[in-house]
Amino acid sequence: MKRLILVRHAKTEQIYDYSKSDFDRKLLPRGHKDSAIVANQLKQKGLSPDLFVTSKAKRALETAEIYANILDFPPEDIQKEQFIYDGYTTSQMIDFIGGFDNNKETAIIFGHNPNIASFIVNLIPEDLWHFPTSCTTVINFNVENWDEIEAREGKMELYIYPKMFK
Repeated sequence: MKRLILVRHAKTEQIYDYSKSDFDRKLLPRGHKDSAIVANQLKQKGLSPDLFVTSKAKRALETAEIYANILDFPPEDIQKEQFIYDGYTTSQMIDFIGGFDNNKETAIIFGHNPNIASFIVNLIPEDLWHFPTSCTTVINFNVENWDEIEAREGKMELYIYPKMFK
């Protein structure tokens, strides 16, 4: 079985000064707290990814680092991918995941809406429509290899977000 954990980055600063880049937006203090809340829930449930992949955008990377610290994953081993920020289709992401090392059983990916939400919806048969910041979805696939993952074949194990624990 392969397990995929998909995370929308945590709460970030707004852009009021258009000379600042969207790519460089940082997490707000609330984003740091919310990420820790959800990451601790994963830890309590024994969900420990052995592969971390994130968008290169500052807010996604900061979110990934918070999860990595709580889940005892070396932050320097987080894989950074520009295309997760730039946008992708479900088939492009499935193709990317298909290249994961099959010795890794659980992978976690940190991304942005609307792409991360669309990807989740396309992996499972359930209808989900609410993807707040720090929303984390755990999806299991009854396959031996990452390249066997297909859309609508995932089984949702967990769907959580910070407000559920406040």
